[in-house]
Amino acid sequence: MPTAQDSSSIDISRDPVQIQVRGVPSIELKTKDGEYTLTPVAEYKISAMVASKKGYSGGWTAEVAPVDLALVWGKLADPEYDKFITYSQSNRWYYYRYKAGSPFDNNYVICHSSNHHIIPATGNVLRAVKSLQRKDKVFLEGYLVNIKGVYQGGKVWWNTSLSRSDTGDGACEVFYVKKVKIDGNVYE
Repeated sequence: MPTAQDSSSIDISRDPVQIQVRGVPSIELKTKDGEYTLTPVAEYKISAMVASKKGYSGGWTAEVAPVDLALVWGKLADPEYDKFITYSQSNRWYYYRYKAGSPFDNNYVICHSSNHHIIPATGNVLRAVKSLQRKDKVFLEGYLVNIKGVYQGGKVWWNTSLSRSDTGDGACEVFYVKKVKIDGNVYE
């Protein structure tokens, strides 16, 4: 259910905004099988297009972050270039493949796309994220976080990336989302 309306357009041409933070209180999260401390390391806002969405249901990471969003911005979000690149997700990883003749090189794709492990701040945020479809424009706001916790008696951790140019294991954004905007509807 939308909590507010905002008719301004979502500008997916710009890079995400990330501001390092210190002293922001930790967020305590309890799930069915675990307890976690989320430590905010950066304020984060992104306006992007959904390239792919994947839900998860098993294990502690699914309890904390039940949805991953592969997001693109800049020229990657322009429908004119759809014929050159495809996206997919599996096992918390996101993949892309571009065809010969693509106007993009590997570096551009890496710097204008990323996989976000979504930790919803509220049930309303979770419902909004789950409603997203491929090609939807979305604005997300919250914190990039590092997680330490205990799941079924064992210690676990998950650290966020703080770079848009990294790849491989550890390159995903672990994103505590407080606000979502889709088609003029705001969800908090």
